[in-house]
Formats: sequence, structure tokens, C-alpha cells
Amino acid sequence: MRTPRGCKIGCLTALLIAVVAIVLAARWWTAPIDIPRPQRPPDPADNPYDVYRSLAMYTSQLFRTDPMLSLAERELFPLPQRVHLERPELARYLLQQMQPVRLEYRRHLHKPCAVIMEYTPAWHFPELAEFRRWANVESLDMAMAAQEGDYSRAVEDYRTVLLLSEQLRNQGSLMHYLVGSTMQATVNRRMGEVLQLLPARQCEQLVKVVREWEKQHVPPTQVVAIERDSYLTLLHDLYAGRYEAARVFAERRPIISWNPKWLNLRRAAREGVDYFQRAEKELSKPINQQARIDEPRHPVARLLVPVFAAMGRTTGYTVSRIRLIGCAAAVRAYRLKHGFYPATLNEAGVSDLDHDPFTGGRFVYKPSQKGFLLYSVGENGQDDGGWRMPERLGGDGDLSLLPFIGRSRVAGRGAERGEPLWLQ
Repeated sequence: MRTPRGCKIGCLTALLIAVVAIVLAARWWTAPIDIPRPQRPPDPADNPYDVYRSLAMYTSQLFRTDPMLSLAERELFPLPQRVHLERPELARYLLQQMQPVRLEYRRHLHKPCAVIMEYTPAWHFPELAEFRRWANVESLDMAMAAQEGDYSRAVEDYRTVLLLSEQLRNQGSLMHYLVGSTMQATVNRRMGEVLQLLPARQCEQLVKVVREWEKQHVPPTQVVAIERDSYLTLLHDLYAGRYEAARVFAERRPIISWNPKWLNLRRAAREGVDYFQRAEKELSKPINQQARIDEPRHPVARLLVPVFAAMGRTTGYTVSRIRLIGCAAAVRAYRLKHGFYPATLNEAGVSDLDHDPFTGGRFVYKPSQKGFLLYSVGENGQDDGGWRMPERLGGDGDLSLLPFIGRSRVAGRGAERGEPLWLQ
């Protein structure tokens, strides 16, 4: 039987061990982040992004102070990616007022450009809305140029948006990348309509434009790296006390009350980096082979990491259409020169553009007496004979030069599909 003195010693020893364990656990839980703080790459010399941002603010001010511009915008762009020309006087007025801005950003298209941003939660991008407005204006001028028979101008407008959109998302955030895709989708639709009017010379010019864009194209994996660096920088700043938790976690009251050092940010950093590595791996695959990327478990990581689920699909639409436009232009130029369609896209001289981002294989090309079919097999990876998928609803079908917007789902038969688009 233990003596009272022995019991006291045993209790004190157990208490000491518990205190030491708690202290060690607390030190481990609040340990500094063991992944180095990333450094932003240096901006290129004579970086035009500052010019673009200033032009965007000027554009915003122009529309706020000129009621006619706001009226023109409402009348001419009633729907996303659509242009109505029922009011040509408004179109001419808008293009005239925007001409100085358009001329200025064209002067910088040849320069290396990188998005200027800081890895902070307070950094905003009001310029992004104006960049989308620029794409609408260029699409409007493409439509006007086609009406006037100035097809070289229409192709040059298309080139401007393709190159500008890649500049505006180089080293940028996920928002920059998605805005760039929206800009490209706007002019892709217009060029899909104009393409069948182009003479052979402008078709060849268009093929060169697409090849020029391919060289400047920013892959989605770059965005993952930028978002990862932004995430890690934010965690380091939180740990160092540079930001209050309330500014970062405004939607999660339980987390706001915590000192950031007690949020186990080291684990949040590790889980976040693992998530970004998996995202980069998946986004480097053909779209139809990309697996779902599970979110991290840590609540801080779950709140702060971006969701890349829709990025592959959005990229597939825009990249497919740009390449399809280049291939279709080459086929049209071949037919205008020789009087018949080439047997293959390789014979048309565009084997370098014949890459379907959904499958990693080739586009489907089918020439005939009435024209030719050219399409990507789309999200399901199957050749549906050129029947187009309803892009807002998803489902089976192929991806052609012009999108098909399904009106509704047909009872018992899934989503409605658009007829094959025959080109000439």
C-alpha cells in the first residue's frame, strides 16, 4: 500500500507530464509555417498592365459621365456575348468615343505583360469589368466591319482581343483567367459568324492570328501556381499578425474569434499546397481525363483555396473554338484557291492547330459536296455526328464554331441538342 507521500509524488509527476504534454502540443499546434514564403516574379520591363489599368479606369469614368454611352451599351449588348445592330447610329457613336482607348491598348500588344497585383485579401481588380467591356466593343466593330466588307479590320479586331486577353491574365489570378476566357468567347462567337464571308487572303490572315495566339496562350497551370503563392503569402501574413482574422474570415464567426496562431496554419499550408499540386496535375491533362479535385479538410484551407472545378471546362470551350476557327479558315482558304475541300486538315496545312483539348486527340473533320463539318467531340468524349451540346445545360453533343443554347430539357430525352453546323 502506497504512503501518502508516494501518492503525492505520483500525482505531481502525472500533473507535470500532462503540463509538459500540453505545452509541447501547444508549441506544435502554433508552430510557424514550414513552407517558405513565395516571392513574386519580377515584372517585365515597360510592363503595359499599368497602362491597361489606367485605360480601364478612364473607360469607367467615360461611361459614368456620358449618358449616351450607357444607352448605347444597353441597346447594343442586351445579352452576354451578343451584339444587336438595330441602332447603327449608337454603334458609330460608341466606337467613336472609345477610339482613343482602342488605339492606345493596340500600341502595347507586342510588349511582354504581367498582371500587377499583391498577395493581399484587400487587393481588388475593378479594371476587370472594363476589360470585358473592351471585348464587347471590339465585337461590335467586327460586326460593323463585316457589314462594310472590311474583313481585314474584323480579323484585326479579333487578333486584338486574343492577344490582349492573354496579356491581361499572364501571372494573374483565377479571376483574370476567367475574364480572359469571357473576352475570347465574346469575339469567338462573332468570328464564327463572320468566317464564312472571308475571302482567301483574310482566311490566311486569320490562320496566322490563331498561330500567334497559340504562342502567347497562358496555360491554366500557371494560374494554379499564382493562386498557390497568393494563398501561402496570406497564411504567412496571418501568422505574422499583419491581418486581423476578421478581415479574412468574415463569413466564419467561430474562426474570427481565434488568434491566427491558434489556427494551426502550418497544417493549413501543407494541405493547401497538396491541393494545388493535385489541381495542377489534373489541369495539365486533357479535359475529359481530369478527375475531381477534393477540397482540403482544414477549415482555413477550405475557406481560402479557390475552386478550379469549372476552369477546365471553360478553358476547353475557348481553346477549342479558337483552334476550330483557325482550322476552318484554312479549309475555306483551300477551297477558294483550289475549288474543292482538302481531304484532311493536314492537307489544309493546319495539323499544328488540329488538337482537341477535351480528348488530347484530333478534331473531327468531314468534307462533302455541301460543305464541311468541323467540331470537337466535347465533354462526353464521343462523336455525336456534329450535333451540338446545349452549353448552358451540359449533356451529350459536340462543340462547333457557334454555341448552341438549349432552351429546355425535353421530357424523357435529356437536354435538347442543336443541329450540325455545316460550313462552306
